[in-house]
Amino acid sequence: MKNNKKTVPIKLKDPKKHTGDFHPEWLAWPTAGALLGNFLVPGIGGVLIGGLIGSVFQRGSEEKAMARVPIFYSFHFNNDVMRVQQIRNIGSIEGNPPVNPNDWEKLKQQGSRAVQNWIDQNMKYKRCVVVLVGSETATRPWVQYEIERAWEHGKAIIGIHIHNIRCARGGTSKKGKNPFDNFKFENGEKLSSLIPCYDPNPTSAYRDIAANIETWIHHAIRTKRN
Repeated sequence: MKNNKKTVPIKLKDPKKHTGDFHPEWLAWPTAGALLGNFLVPGIGGVLIGGLIGSVFQRGSEEKAMARVPIFYSFHFNNDVMRVQQIRNIGSIEGNPPVNPNDWEKLKQQGSRAVQNWIDQNMKYKRCVVVLVGSETATRPWVQYEIERAWEHGKAIIGIHIHNIRCARGGTSKKGKNPFDNFKFENGEKLSSLIPCYDPNPTSAYRDIAANIETWIHHAIRTKRN
């Protein structure tokens, strides 16, 4: 892809059929607990107690796994890098390493292929792509490329509006368009009908994101359809 204007809507392969939110592995800990409880205390009481204990371990296992989820941040560098840095500072998420402005400019000077390779390598082992949406993010060619690649490679995807995060350079900004509206499937459905783009509370945007981002990411991974 060349780093210039790209025709929209961008075509994507159709999503997989919805299979619901149930995953058999969710029963692993409760089942194991119930079996152990029945062994130690035969009867329905042992099964119930063991199942409850297993459920506690299941929740702990999910929370621990959620904190380790590696993600890729997609955003408009020039406008929103300072806002994005605040999201990075939440600290509970393992994101791709930040790039300083000089390095980003040097990378772009090497041409489109160099930028594309950098994106591909940094996204390679990430499980979720988080698009941080500022005022102009939806029109940025490299953000569009990142969304397209994320869908093609089966990554979970979410969007989060960050225009109400205060930037030392420019304060808050106007709300940008949903970047997922730029993508359509062969059946005519928009990507935005499947991918959530969260709009945090305008009076406490940072706190809202900090409190919910892990849950949003975890839900996206469990319910993705690509």
